[in-house]
Amino acid sequence: MKYFEFKDTISGMSYLLRNLIATLFAYSGGFLIGWGIGTGENFHTVLGMVILGPTLWFNMCTIFKRSNALYPDNANLITITMMVGQVISQALPVVNIGLLVLGLTLLFKNSNIEEHKG
Repeated sequence: MKYFEFKDTISGMSYLLRNLIATLFAYSGGFLIGWGIGTGENFHTVLGMVILGPTLWFNMCTIFKRSNALYPDNANLITITMMVGQVISQALPVVNIGLLVLGLTLLFKNSNIEEHKG
């Protein structure tokens, strides 16, 4: 499935739409995990984790594909930076400024690729 592979490129619009979809699934999975922990229902916790796992993978692929369109030599580094930065920003909120700048760059910068295959 091309949506879960670390290859090819995507446009800024695809990047935006994929992030919106990933956000909806991440919130759903996180809600189910919280609901399951709060009520003691293991089913909801497991279901939330089942939803959240592929969602995180999809999000990493999305970041990689857009990074690959803009900066092919540094796509791996940008993907890792975005994912690790999101974890670090929980303890150091100032990191969010850098993530915002990088995210907006991925969203709005032109890639000079006529047709994206991702």
